[in-house]
Amino acid sequence: MNKDAFKKVLKISEEFFGTESDPDQMPITQESADKLQSIHPDTIVYKFDEVSNPIGWAVVVPTSLAVMNKFINKEITEKDLLDEATKEKKFESIYLCAAFVLPKFRRKGYATELFKEAIQKVSGGKSFPLYTWIYSLDGQKLVDSFEKKLDRKIVLRKS
Repeated sequence: MNKDAFKKVLKISEEFFGTESDPDQMPITQESADKLQSIHPDTIVYKFDEVSNPIGWAVVVPTSLAVMNKFINKEITEKDLLDEATKEKKFESIYLCAAFVLPKFRRKGYATELFKEAIQKVSGGKSFPLYTWIYSLDGQKLVDSFEKKLDRKIVLRKS
C-alpha cells in the first residue's frame, strides 16, 4: 500500500476510534503500526476496492496468555497490551483489536473476512484463544456473528 493510502487509513481510523483522547486505547499512529508489524507482518490486513483504495482493515495482536488474562481482567490497558506484546512476541492467544469498513461497504461480511484472514495468517492455522474489548453496538454485533461463523467463543474484557 502506498504512503498516501496508509495515511488515509490512519486518519479515518483515528476519527472513528478517537484514540488521541483516550490514553487507554492503542494509539493509531505509524509507530503503533510499526510495533504491530514487528510482532508479525500480518497483524494488519486490508480489503481494497477495484482501483486499489483501502475500504476496510482489521488489526489483531498475538499475545501471551498472561497478557490476555491481564487485559481481560483490566490489569493493563490496550496501549499496555501492545507494549507487552511487542516485547514478548509470544503466540499463545490473539487479541481482536479492531475492524473498520467504510460505511458504503458495510454489511457485506468484510469485517469478518478480514478478521478470519488475519487470524489464519498470524496463527499459521493453529487454534489460539481469541479475545476482544467491545465498546460499540456494531462491535458487539460483529463479535456475535463471528462467534457463530467460527463456532468459537471469544473471551470478552470485563466491563
